[in-house]
Amino acid sequence: MNDQWLTWRRTSLLASAIVLSASGIAGCANNTGNTVGMKKQSGTVKIHSSGQAPADLNEGRHVVKARTIHNTDYVALDEVSKAVGYNGKWLKDGSYGIGDYDVAYKFRTGDSTAVMREKAVKLPAPAVKEGNRLFVPSAGLGDWLGKEAAFSVEPGQVSFFPKPTAKETGETGATLDFKDKLPKAEGKFRVKANADNQTDNPAYSLLEKAKKYIGVKYDFGAEPYSQSGKFDCSSFTNYLFSQYGVNLPRTADDQAQLGKSVSRDELQAGDLLFFYVPGRFKSNNKVGHVGIYMGDGNMIHSCPEPKDGVQITDINKPFWKETFLSAKRFDLKG
Repeated sequence: MNDQWLTWRRTSLLASAIVLSASGIAGCANNTGNTVGMKKQSGTVKIHSSGQAPADLNEGRHVVKARTIHNTDYVALDEVSKAVGYNGKWLKDGSYGIGDYDVAYKFRTGDSTAVMREKAVKLPAPAVKEGNRLFVPSAGLGDWLGKEAAFSVEPGQVSFFPKPTAKETGETGATLDFKDKLPKAEGKFRVKANADNQTDNPAYSLLEKAKKYIGVKYDFGAEPYSQSGKFDCSSFTNYLFSQYGVNLPRTADDQAQLGKSVSRDELQAGDLLFFYVPGRFKSNNKVGHVGIYMGDGNMIHSCPEPKDGVQITDINKPFWKETFLSAKRFDLKG
């Protein structure tokens, strides 16, 4: 027996002990951070060190090594965010932010409390900065990341497990019946090119204002526009809607909790559209992006791609069909 075989054997035994839970995978509602919704492995499990993008990990777990600080296992936030498929960076206010297209989590050096979508989450021990990296105790990952990723906290490391594919679960992945073309008659909120009689409509006014920002650069965790001159997805909607009597929270996920739910084939201009950002190692049920519906199948939003910044996108393109989660309507004030 050589060391490579022993490593494979130990990893296979660990994976074999994991029970695949369909309910856990679809949102990880009861995930405490310990082996919920993990994928059973077959064959040799690929062990990867830090620094490799999760896009390269088509099979097997992604391991983030822990380091001992004050007799406690800590993991680096930049490695955790990379493993899950999030963005992560130091923000201008001195905190470290993690999220999809906006900041969902904030951590501060020396603090034992993190901010998760504007709510406080207790950490087992304070965050520690070493060089330009911020470390948090691995034992507390389940409290803030447990619903968004499947992982196992182990001595000296955290193992992230890829979610199963539709083929593996027996699901098609198509949960919504999308139409190729949206209805032509979209009610009083529909924006038309020369709709002079619509100029007193708050949604029309909001969208006309939104189009003035086309080309403004995207910045993950952007400071207020008046200070930074940039937007991320939710700061863009927050900024515009605040001018029409709607005070939206700062993150896309929190914005999705408000407003009146509307179906995709009942959209009106001015509705907010919410999407998940796909990733092999994270849930597809968490809101990670928001845009504003314009009418005629288009939305305006701040996004890093395919262009960098505020742009107009056809929501009937396959990517946006597949990642659509919900839509909300708000009472705009003129």
